[in-house]
Amino acid sequence: MNKQSIQLTNEELKELQTPAFGYELIREVLIPTILGKDYSNMLYWAGKELARKYPLSSTEEMISFFENAGWGNLTVLSLNKNEMELELSGDLISLRLGKDNDCSFQLEAGFIAEQLQTINSYITETHEQIKKRAKKVIFTAKWDHKDKIEAAPIVGKRSERK
Repeated sequence: MNKQSIQLTNEELKELQTPAFGYELIREVLIPTILGKDYSNMLYWAGKELARKYPLSSTEEMISFFENAGWGNLTVLSLNKNEMELELSGDLISLRLGKDNDCSFQLEAGFIAEQLQTINSYITETHEQIKKRAKKVIFTAKWDHKDKIEAAPIVGKRSERK
């Protein structure tokens, strides 16, 4: 049995409800304990890896993914040539920001960076800005049109001989 067949799909899980307490135990207690002081940086790269496993083709799909994953309500605040600003809000976000002085949203930042990088084909980085009083998180994704991602060549293909 391969790894993909074991993984549950969104459709299989959509109707199930799980307490946020379980999610928070893993997110805010277990993961920082396992990863140590660098957990925030490692979450960014973990978010990028999740995005590679769940590639999306549009910002709208990314917004739906956040909702389905229970990560909160993601909305686009602004978009220009080299930057997108997004807002993450919701009940769980408000609770996390109200209770924890050191919560991280780097998992989400990495996920956004990788999804936008795939969608736009430009190297993309995302930074978080926590707005404690407003109980929301602002993500700023930036890319440079000079940093175009080229399609990977097919490995192992023989070139034609002349």
